[in-house]
Amino acid sequence: MKKVCLTILIVSSSLAIAQQQPVTKVQTALNHLTVIEVAEPITMAAAGSEAFDIERHGTRVFVRPTKSGVSTNLFVWTEHGRSIYELQPAGDVSKMDVFISAVQQPAVTTATDSSSQEKEKEEDMAKAAEQALSQTLLNAQHVNAVGIKTPKNRVSVRLEDVVQGDDAIYVRYQVTNLDTVPYRVIPPTVSVLTVEGNSAPALPQTNVQLGPASLAHFGKTSSTPVDLLQSHIEQEDVAPGKTSVGVLAIEKKDLSPQLYQFTFNADSIAPVSATAVL
Repeated sequence: MKKVCLTILIVSSSLAIAQQQPVTKVQTALNHLTVIEVAEPITMAAAGSEAFDIERHGTRVFVRPTKSGVSTNLFVWTEHGRSIYELQPAGDVSKMDVFISAVQQPAVTTATDSSSQEKEKEEDMAKAAEQALSQTLLNAQHVNAVGIKTPKNRVSVRLEDVVQGDDAIYVRYQVTNLDTVPYRVIPPTVSVLTVEGNSAPALPQTNVQLGPASLAHFGKTSSTPVDLLQSHIEQEDVAPGKTSVGVLAIEKKDLSPQLYQFTFNADSIAPVSATAVL
């Protein structure tokens, strides 16, 4: 299950509480993975900068810097607690933290045993990271948007790929700005649309994005809000003629395909939205 990286805004009241907790510094290096392990399964992990890729798997968080010269904080939530880390700018590989654990480890008797166990632990972490990434790529499915037309002088959103997790759906999308002014991408509101009436047409096959005309065939619909768990965008401000890629994680409402609608902020004409069966 891929945990996709995100940017989280923390209000000042939250900062005041966070400053009372111990903060663990984490040394990182470009093109290298740092693994953080906590005592119980992680419910959410969030970093304050897009310069770090953050993924979670079970009790472990995988951290990989994508830019140099950037530091940020990282929050890790479990059912019964929260941990705070300060991710240092990517530096020398010899000084990076390969593995950080909050889990109490059994005492070792000799330096040789300790070195051997540490090496085995690093190998296990590397294998776990590779397996998590491989599984995510294997599970990724393309979203069919062939019938979607890119409107002139508007901002459009196309859903590209989707990964179905146990309790969340991960969506990769792209925002194209054909407006005449810059467009700022903010996290969208997400809802499940329910078609009203007994004679409503059946939903199309899964992983299909619907245009306005196709959506109109369903007639009247009602909406139910869906929690947005994570949101990450490659470039928040999209200049005219440019495209930016983003990733969303949303609450999985049902095991069966649902009609999801993603509503972004308005361009110079109207709100920007995308609707798909996922």
